[in-house]
Amino acid sequence: MSESPTDLAARLLAVPALRKILNSHASTDAPLPSGELLLPHTADRRYGASHYNVVIPDLPAPHRYLGCAVIIGGVGTRAFDIDHAVHGSPRNTATIALGTAATAPDGFCSYSIEDDCDLREDGSLLRFGDDLRIEGRFPDYRITVQRPDFTLDIEVAATDEITWFARSPIYDHVGFPARYRGTLTYRGESTEVDGVLSLEHARLLSLPGLLGRPFPAQMKLPWTFFTYHVIKVGPEALLMLASAEMFGQDLLTSAYYKEIGGRHDRWVHGVEFDVLSYRDRPQLAPDGDATRIPHELRWRITDGDAVVTEIVGTTDTDLIYGLGRGWIGGYTYSGHHLGEPVGGDAYYEYVDQR
Repeated sequence: MSESPTDLAARLLAVPALRKILNSHASTDAPLPSGELLLPHTADRRYGASHYNVVIPDLPAPHRYLGCAVIIGGVGTRAFDIDHAVHGSPRNTATIALGTAATAPDGFCSYSIEDDCDLREDGSLLRFGDDLRIEGRFPDYRITVQRPDFTLDIEVAATDEITWFARSPIYDHVGFPARYRGTLTYRGESTEVDGVLSLEHARLLSLPGLLGRPFPAQMKLPWTFFTYHVIKVGPEALLMLASAEMFGQDLLTSAYYKEIGGRHDRWVHGVEFDVLSYRDRPQLAPDGDATRIPHELRWRITDGDAVVTEIVGTTDTDLIYGLGRGWIGGYTYSGHHLGEPVGGDAYYEYVDQR
């Protein structure tokens, strides 16, 4: 079927505009956002959707990773709207993909914000049912996670060495590298844990969120593919990689390196993501939607003719549904980064509605 003039105009105009928004702060990650941080924007007249995540890419076995991917409101895209989970209206709905390799595949929850959550307007307390609780003020937070047979209770000290994934009048997305320390309890046995994590927050001007009703499928913005990976590549260093597509075109493929108190790098050119092979069976969502999941994958970062980073991974955990219409999970990887060999466990998100 031929492309309509409206779709053609939207494709030609929207993708370059969004590329500019997503890459507009390629040269700097300063300054720290002004005012209170981690605001839920549930009653905001401007932002109709927000997002939180707490990512630990290297928990001890059998957990391997932690993901706490929350979406509040309706985003208005094919990749991220979970219309079958709406509680009355998008503005009253929060969804979460929450857990570890050991607690998977369970971990998708949908909440009525009015009945199930306590989201303080100043961001000092964010409680999603009995599953996830983030409390405090920047830079100090206490985060607790509960799943069947699993509890994580950690104190988190965020840094101001932030990553602006996007910054614009309509969409802000920021990551705070943080040190953590606390207790992981699984099946009655407790373990002390510590390390670095990524605390993330986004806010978006969203018409479904502001209007209070989901958009029909044909009106959703065709952001159809997204993947995001977090890898610990040093004692206090995280490598974060992202790729997205809209209208069948690359929207961004970028990489961000943060070493707390050390080196910071950002690449918005010369980054490639490739799926080398897929799992034998597609992953089925609660509503029956099927997604092909990578089995083997590869990231490359090039600078001129030199490959400065190559990560090759094999996905080998059960997946948790609910990062939009996609999944979170873990994989084993090997490779090199900035001249040093790296390997271990990684966290990833994968949404494919193409």
